[in-house]
This record gives sequence, C-alpha cells and structure tokens, in this order.
Amino acid sequence: MANEGKYWSEDVETKWHPKEGFFDGSAESIAQGLKEASDSHAQAMDRLNFYINRAGSNLQGEDRARLEEAKTILESLYGDCSDGDDSCCN
Repeated sequence: MANEGKYWSEDVETKWHPKEGFFDGSAESIAQGLKEASDSHAQAMDRLNFYINRAGSNLQGEDRARLEEAKTILESLYGDCSDGDDSCCN
C-alpha cells in the first residue's frame, strides 16, 4: 500500500486554527471556547472529535477523560437536542 504509515487526518486542511494549548485547558474552558468559535453544536462537536481522533493512541488517561468531559459540557451549553428540535443546537 503506497500510503502505509500515513493517516487520513494528515491531509485534512482546516479553516479553524485554535491557539496553541487550547486543548490543554480545563474541560470547561475547552467547551466554552468551542462554543464561541463554532457556528453550531455539530461544528463544535466535530472540532472536538477531530482533535480526539487525530491524537489517537497518544491521548490517554486524564487527557482523554478531560476531553470526554468537554463533550458533556458542550451538550449542556447547547441544551437538549434529543427531542428533535434542532433550534437549540445552533
């Protein structure tokens, strides 16, 4: 395979470039920063999930737990979108 050892995420070009250390902060500051920098709940979650996926197995223990907590906080910042009303998610 020609791309052996190469990850798909290496080729992704993003328009959003968080300041260095953004994902090293508390779960609360990460969630709030993502909400402020994103147009929607989905975009905020996409950004967080991309970072988690990009870190891969290098992200362990407390760091992974903190980022998973940021997901929960993001859900609360945007409200409950499980009832089918997407207006709360924007």
